[in-house]
Amino acid sequence: MADSAHAVPHQVRIIYTVRSVSFAWCLLVVVLHGWERGFGAGFWVVFAVLHFLVYPHVVYQRAARARDPRAAEIHNLQADAFLLGIWVAALEFPVWIAFPMVFAPALNGMVNRGLPGFALSLVLSCIGILVGVMLTGYHYWTMTSPLVTTLCFLGSLAYSAGVGYIVFRQTARLAATRAEIRESERRYRLITEHAGDLVAMVDCDGRWLYASPSYARLFRAEDLAIGGDAFRNLHEDDQFRVRGAVQVVVRSGESARLRMRLHATSGEARRFETMVHAVRAEQDGSGGQGKIIGAVLASRDITDLSDREEQLEVAAHAFERMAEGMVITNAGGRILTVNLSYTRITGYEQEDVLGRHESEFRSAMQPQSYYDDVYAQVLRTGHWDGTTWCRRRDGTLYREWRSVSSVRDREERITHYVALFRELNSHGAGRGAEDLSKKSA
Repeated sequence: MADSAHAVPHQVRIIYTVRSVSFAWCLLVVVLHGWERGFGAGFWVVFAVLHFLVYPHVVYQRAARARDPRAAEIHNLQADAFLLGIWVAALEFPVWIAFPMVFAPALNGMVNRGLPGFALSLVLSCIGILVGVMLTGYHYWTMTSPLVTTLCFLGSLAYSAGVGYIVFRQTARLAATRAEIRESERRYRLITEHAGDLVAMVDCDGRWLYASPSYARLFRAEDLAIGGDAFRNLHEDDQFRVRGAVQVVVRSGESARLRMRLHATSGEARRFETMVHAVRAEQDGSGGQGKIIGAVLASRDITDLSDREEQLEVAAHAFERMAEGMVITNAGGRILTVNLSYTRITGYEQEDVLGRHESEFRSAMQPQSYYDDVYAQVLRTGHWDGTTWCRRRDGTLYREWRSVSSVRDREERITHYVALFRELNSHGAGRGAEDLSKKSA
């Protein structure tokens, strides 16, 4: 229930304010005219107060608590016309009082519902007049005192000016809103027309409603005709899956992320990652969600990215499956990754070595000067290879061939070291490491 002021539509609050002020003015005019005509002050004051002071607040609360406050307020305006018509007959048809009591509801009907509202207001005013005649009898006295006439003139003028000002403000606000919408549409089109991504809108049957100019890089103009099949260029293997996913979105309203392939005019099948969002019509008057009328597709070309991912997967597979052990460290010597062969040869698992310094796993078979010379050569030439003795985790010794290379960035700064090694049998051991050990000693 909308019992708080902030929940009541702005239009209803405006009508309440205008009704309260204008009815208070009417009370002054009616009481003054009734007193001048000798209608009986007590009777007229009681009924005038109930209608012109209490009634506006009662009907406002009715509208504020209604499920549809705007529709309830339209009914209130129609009630205004009927009740004011009764007052016209009860006051004996004074021209200057009858005019605003018929004119004001008719003007409200025109402003809020156009010609049908205007006509209905006049009909209800006439019905109210007939009811007033039946209740009070037919009496005809058109004259009003100069004071009452002046009050009616000023009240009618002020009411017309007030309604006109409200309409002017609403028109100006509507014009500003339309200008903002046009500017928003202009910015949106500017973005979509210069964006590399594909942006499209399709109806519930998958037909084009809009396609950004970026689609022209892929398809012919006839492929993008409004009303045409938006998925005619889908890869054959993706047709059923993608069309089904879009149908799920337009039925459920839930967004979805999917990948699809599109056949370009060049004959190449490009791969895209697409976000699909449901598009709804404007909300109805009750505040509920509008009906889903289609979907927006925002697609990003990931062909090159997918190719790189595949290359990385192949490289990762080769890294893990290669017969040689491999260790990659950062420039400070901290181990970043090792492969399965490293574990098989040395006996150390990945969790045993990752994040630790590679020097912790050097064998004591070579002096520190030996490793200093190795890395000095890597710094000079970017590479070193030779044979060494190493110790496994279980303490057994083995002969290995090892290669150490540096990886540099564009500024020629070393970022990583890559060590590749394999186990040698006793007959295949070289003498390079032995000579280097003797030289270091």
